[in-house]
Amino acid sequence: MNGRCFNILALAAIVVSMILPSAACQSTTADSGNVIQQAYNGVREWFIMQGTGDRIEKIRKGDGIVLVLDENNVPVRGARVYYEQQNHDFLFGVNLALLAKNGPTAVNQEWADACSALFNYGTVPFYWESYESTQGQTSATMLKMIAEWAKKKGIAVKGDPLIWANSLPPWAPIPADDMQKAQEKRVKETVAEFCGTIDYWDVVNEPTMGARVNNPVGNWMAARTAVTVCTDALSWARSACPTSTLIINDFRTDQDFRDLLQGIVRQKGKFDAIGIQSHMHRGNWPLYQVWDTCERFKDFDVPVHFSEVTVLSGSPKTGLSSEQPSEWPTTPAGEIEQADYVEKFYTMLFSHPSVQAITWWDLSDYGAWQGAPAGLLRQDMTKKSAYNRLLELIRNKWWSRGDVYTGDDGIARVRGFYGTYKIIVEKEGKRVDSTFHIASGLDNRLKVNLAGYRQPPPTPLYEMIWPYVLAAAVITLIVFIGRWIAKIRRRI
Repeated sequence: MNGRCFNILALAAIVVSMILPSAACQSTTADSGNVIQQAYNGVREWFIMQGTGDRIEKIRKGDGIVLVLDENNVPVRGARVYYEQQNHDFLFGVNLALLAKNGPTAVNQEWADACSALFNYGTVPFYWESYESTQGQTSATMLKMIAEWAKKKGIAVKGDPLIWANSLPPWAPIPADDMQKAQEKRVKETVAEFCGTIDYWDVVNEPTMGARVNNPVGNWMAARTAVTVCTDALSWARSACPTSTLIINDFRTDQDFRDLLQGIVRQKGKFDAIGIQSHMHRGNWPLYQVWDTCERFKDFDVPVHFSEVTVLSGSPKTGLSSEQPSEWPTTPAGEIEQADYVEKFYTMLFSHPSVQAITWWDLSDYGAWQGAPAGLLRQDMTKKSAYNRLLELIRNKWWSRGDVYTGDDGIARVRGFYGTYKIIVEKEGKRVDSTFHIASGLDNRLKVNLAGYRQPPPTPLYEMIWPYVLAAAVITLIVFIGRWIAKIRRRI
């Protein structure tokens, strides 16, 4: 057992030894069990967080080889290879709905700058009642402008949602058969129109509760069953754009959602990722619960996307009412608490092998859902501590850059976070710029020809050793002369 493991076990033993007697003294009833459970969860959480660094190193980083050749395809030794990450393969996302409201040219520039400086994944709104409020007239042109703006900033785009029981225009048909036809038409036409522009789709949103919604979409889902609706919708979307990543998204993280996903699998439906909503308006999830949620869905063998994340920087909601407070301000203490939790939350998720995406829902308090202090930016677009913490993680701690040099075989070895890289190769005034992708599960190799440079032939062995031989001979001669002089002096 190494020293680190011993220290962890020792600390766990100390914590348990301190908590258990205290719990036993407090009560012999259920309260004691609650305290013990809390202590156990606290220790679990500590263990999970202690392992994040090792897990991130193992699952989020990979190795690459850069082979540098001269103009005659001879390996170049001693060439400098500078590498700097340009983007992550992991998806750090944000909701782009504010762009849809204001347009990509009218939105506050500070909002746009903060967005593109931090995130590489954006969710564009496709709610049916706003996308096609009048039958046959869609907002496709505006959403394409947003998607193009995002692409230019290195931001991959997701459309959300295609089907949601709480989203329908006033003209939507009422009979279930007509609704089936309308939904098939909407899904196929929308996905086909944006194929190649939008890479990800929340195909069905909140299907576990859809059949309970009392409207034509909910009634249709009840008649068809949520599982069948999801299976059909996935098939429609796949036929319209086979390269898209298709997601089933829900706020339920319990057995009901698992059962629905298993039902889709039994019906031969295929989803490419599982979307988990985590709006924490009523308080932050315990971190062990976050981890357990990832574990609960990992056996589907598809990536898990934390698709809608909300962590407040103000007081949480209380009571059972769904009404939002008339005023819900951010507070200095709340911003500190938000930053601390967000740093741990993202670190834990980044360290779980099943998680591929995390999407922060409201970038700013301005325009935030429910009027909550849910942003990384305040109402005036100034940055909260949580924004700066994420920037430090995503663009510094989890961002790779450095220098390496080629060996005699012309090879330089690079290790970094999975993603795209800028590569600069230099030797004696000659320079080549290139790009490189370090991807998970691939043999990442890049060959660079250094134009205008010729690698000198290897130095012959005699040229390499003759200075040392000469030096040894001179030293030997000096020693011999010194001894000869000393011998003469003794005779005199």
